[in-house]
Amino acid sequence: MIDPATLPTLPALLSTPRFERYRRRYAGRADLAARLYAWNTELTTAFWGPVACLEVFVRNAVHDAMRRDRRDDWWNDPSVRLLERERRAVDDAIRTLVRRGDHDPAPDRVVAATSFGLWVGLTDAGIARDPLWSYETTLWQPRIVRAFPGLGRVRRKQLHRRLDDVRRFRNRLAHHEPIDAAPLEQIRDDVIAIAGFVHPEAAALIAGAHRVDEVLARKRIAVATGASVI
Repeated sequence: MIDPATLPTLPALLSTPRFERYRRRYAGRADLAARLYAWNTELTTAFWGPVACLEVFVRNAVHDAMRRDRRDDWWNDPSVRLLERERRAVDDAIRTLVRRGDHDPAPDRVVAATSFGLWVGLTDAGIARDPLWSYETTLWQPRIVRAFPGLGRVRRKQLHRRLDDVRRFRNRLAHHEPIDAAPLEQIRDDVIAIAGFVHPEAAALIAGAHRVDEVLARKRIAVATGASVI
C-alpha cells in the first residue's frame, strides 16, 4: 500500500484546480490533501456498487410498469406523452446505439442505454395539473406507482426528491468530484430505502453487501497515514 503523500507529482497529475479543492480542506497542506484525494476515491468506489444496483432496480421496475399491457417500446405508444427532457433522453439513447451499429435497437437495448435521469424524471410532476402533461395523473397514478409497492405513506414528490438527490450524487461520482462533504449517511440510507420501495430483496442486497460504512470509518486513519485502497 502506497502513501499518496510520497508522490510529489500527484498534484500536477490531478491538475492544480482539482487538487486545490482537497488542499483547502487542510489549510494548504499538500500531504493531507493527497491522502484525502485517495480516500475520496476509495469512498467513490464504495458508493458506486449500491448506486449502480439502485439504478438498475429502478430502471427495470419503472420500465415494467410502463410496458404492462402495451408494447415494450412504450415511449412510442401514442398514449404516452413525454416532455422534451424525457423524450430527448430516449432519443439520445437510440442515437447512441445507432452510432454503435445497432440500427434497429430492441426495447431492452434502449432501456439499458438510457441515463438514470430519464427514470428519475418520470417520477417528477411533469406540468402540474395539466390534463395532458401532468405526470402525476398520466404516468404516476395509473402506472409508475406500481413500480414501488413498498412506498407505504411516502408520496411521489418525496420519492422524486430522494431519487434526484441520488442522481446528482451519482453524477458527482461519475465526474470524479470530491464527495467527502456530501451528506453521505443520508445518501446511503436513501439508496437502501428507495431499493426497498421496489422490493425488500433489493434493499437486502445493498444493505447486506455495501462497504460504505467501513470506508467512512477509515477516513481519519487514511488521512493520517495514507492507508487508502482505491
